[in-house]
Amino acid sequence: MTAQHSPAPFRASSAPAPFRARRALPVLRRTLCAASLALLLAAGPAAAVSGGVEWPAAGNTAAQVEKAGLTMLDTEQLAMHIHTTLEVFADGEQVTVPADIGIDRSGPSPRYSPLHTHDETGTIHVESAEWRDFTLGQLLTEWGTPREDTRFGAPLAWVDGRPWAGDADDIVFRDGETITLRYLSR
Repeated sequence: MTAQHSPAPFRASSAPAPFRARRALPVLRRTLCAASLALLLAAGPAAAVSGGVEWPAAGNTAAQVEKAGLTMLDTEQLAMHIHTTLEVFADGEQVTVPADIGIDRSGPSPRYSPLHTHDETGTIHVESAEWRDFTLGQLLTEWGTPREDTRFGAPLAWVDGRPWAGDADDIVFRDGETITLRYLSR
């Protein structure tokens, strides 16, 4: 009868140094990733805006609205009334979607494009006298700056978290959806 020996339990500390380093590397990566994520979440949105990419609303609203193929209205029309959220990032930094895109306040009373913003929340108001498709390209034309900024290429786009395969300009606004654009430096 032979004596059976059970193998000694494996201890990384008893392994050769290169093996210990290889085993420790994934743990270190996971720890660094978790720590980075915790810092980003703790910093919140204010940290994302600190870099200062700004695209203000166009000053020549009526001309930009016409360039987008739309007509300025004397009052907001509500036969079609939907809201879409737009999030914009440039090189990972959040860009504020400005108030008054598509609203001309230069006269005695404001005039409105069927596509406009009232504030800086990223809420896009689609308010029209008729139901039809309005596109992100029209809004970006009204806004004036994002596609004309030579620092960045065409954006990558997501609709409700799903990647958009086509041209971002072709995204049609739908009620309750969130559109995310990510611009990267050239």
